[in-house]
Amino acid sequence: MDWAGELREAFGRLRAGEQARVGFASRVDRIGELGQEFNALAEDLRSPGLDALTRERAHGLRSRLAGILAALHVLRMSDELTSEEQRTLAQVVETARQLDERLRKR
Repeated sequence: MDWAGELREAFGRLRAGEQARVGFASRVDRIGELGQEFNALAEDLRSPGLDALTRERAHGLRSRLAGILAALHVLRMSDELTSEEQRTLAQVVETARQLDERLRKR
Protein backbone atom coordinates (compact mmCIF):
# COMPACT_ATOMS: atom_id res chain seq x y z
CA MET A 1 0.00 0.00 0.00
CA ASP A 2 1.27 3.48 -0.79
CA TRP A 3 1.65 6.21 1.83
CA ALA A 4 -1.57 8.00 0.81
CA GLY A 5 -3.63 4.82 1.19
CA GLU A 6 -1.97 4.13 4.53
CA LEU A 7 -2.86 7.64 5.69
CA ARG A 8 -6.47 7.23 4.52
CA GLU A 9 -6.85 4.00 6.49
CA ALA A 10 -5.15 5.47 9.57
CA PHE A 11 -7.45 8.52 9.58
CA GLY A 12 -10.41 6.17 9.26
CA ARG A 13 -9.24 4.32 12.35
CA LEU A 14 -8.84 7.57 14.28
CA ARG A 15 -12.33 8.69 13.29
CA ALA A 16 -13.66 5.35 14.54
CA GLY A 17 -11.93 5.90 17.89
CA GLU A 18 -9.29 3.24 17.27
CA GLN A 19 -5.52 3.45 17.61
CA ALA A 20 -3.58 4.32 14.48
CA ARG A 21 -0.02 4.86 13.34
CA VAL A 22 1.64 5.28 9.94
CA GLY A 23 4.91 3.69 8.94
CA PHE A 24 5.95 6.27 6.37
CA ALA A 25 6.87 8.73 9.15
CA SER A 26 10.45 7.49 8.85
CA ARG A 27 10.79 9.02 5.38
CA VAL A 28 13.11 12.03 5.13
CA ASP A 29 10.90 14.37 3.11
CA ARG A 30 7.64 16.34 3.40
CA ILE A 31 5.61 13.15 3.35
CA GLY A 32 7.66 11.80 6.26
CA GLU A 33 7.04 15.02 8.19
CA LEU A 34 3.32 14.61 7.53
CA GLY A 35 3.56 11.06 8.89
CA GLN A 36 5.33 12.29 12.00
CA GLU A 37 2.62 14.87 12.62
CA PHE A 38 -0.09 12.26 12.10
CA ASN A 39 1.58 9.88 14.57
CA ALA A 40 1.85 12.68 17.15
CA LEU A 41 -1.85 13.48 16.69
CA ALA A 42 -2.76 9.80 17.02
CA GLU A 43 -0.67 9.52 20.20
CA ASP A 44 -2.35 12.60 21.67
CA LEU A 45 -5.76 11.09 20.91
CA ARG A 46 -4.81 7.80 22.51
CA SER A 47 -4.58 9.08 26.03
CA PRO A 48 -7.12 9.53 27.56
CA GLY A 49 -9.11 8.81 24.40
CA LEU A 50 -11.52 10.73 22.24
CA ASP A 51 -14.46 10.37 24.63
CA ALA A 52 -12.57 11.82 27.62
CA LEU A 53 -11.20 15.00 26.02
CA THR A 54 -11.41 18.32 27.74
CA ARG A 55 -12.30 21.38 25.73
CA GLU A 56 -8.71 22.63 25.96
CA ARG A 57 -7.20 19.35 24.75
CA ALA A 58 -9.74 19.14 21.93
CA HIS A 59 -8.71 22.64 20.84
CA GLY A 60 -5.04 21.64 20.84
CA LEU A 61 -5.81 18.53 18.82
CA ARG A 62 -7.84 20.56 16.34
CA SER A 63 -4.87 22.91 15.95
CA ARG A 64 -2.57 19.97 15.21
CA LEU A 65 -5.14 18.58 12.78
CA ALA A 66 -5.37 21.97 11.05
CA GLY A 67 -1.61 21.84 10.50
CA ILE A 68 -1.93 18.38 8.96
CA LEU A 69 -4.75 19.59 6.70
CA ALA A 70 -2.61 22.54 5.60
CA ALA A 71 0.28 20.21 4.77
CA LEU A 72 -2.09 17.98 2.79
CA HIS A 73 -3.30 21.01 0.85
CA VAL A 74 0.27 21.99 -0.04
CA LEU A 75 1.06 18.42 -1.12
CA ARG A 76 -2.09 18.20 -3.23
CA MET A 77 -1.13 21.42 -5.04
CA SER A 78 2.36 20.14 -5.85
CA ASP A 79 3.34 18.24 -8.97
CA GLU A 80 4.89 15.48 -6.86
CA LEU A 81 1.77 13.31 -6.57
CA THR A 82 0.25 10.83 -8.94
CA SER A 83 -3.40 11.21 -9.89
CA GLU A 84 -4.23 8.23 -7.66
CA GLU A 85 -2.48 9.88 -4.71
CA GLN A 86 -4.42 13.09 -5.45
CA ARG A 87 -7.74 11.17 -5.31
CA THR A 88 -6.74 9.33 -2.16
CA LEU A 89 -5.72 12.56 -0.43
CA ALA A 90 -9.10 14.08 -1.27
CA GLN A 91 -10.64 11.19 0.71
CA VAL A 92 -8.13 11.72 3.53
CA VAL A 93 -9.08 15.40 3.76
CA GLU A 94 -12.77 14.51 4.02
CA THR A 95 -12.12 11.97 6.78
CA ALA A 96 -9.87 14.44 8.63
CA ARG A 97 -12.61 17.06 8.47
CA GLN A 98 -15.07 14.57 9.95
CA LEU A 99 -12.62 13.97 12.81
CA ASP A 100 -12.35 17.74 13.25
CA GLU A 101 -16.16 17.93 13.56
CA ARG A 102 -16.08 15.31 16.32
CA LEU A 103 -13.42 17.32 18.13
CA ARG A 104 -15.47 20.52 17.81
CA LYS A 105 -18.32 18.87 19.70
CA ARG A 106 -16.13 18.45 22.76
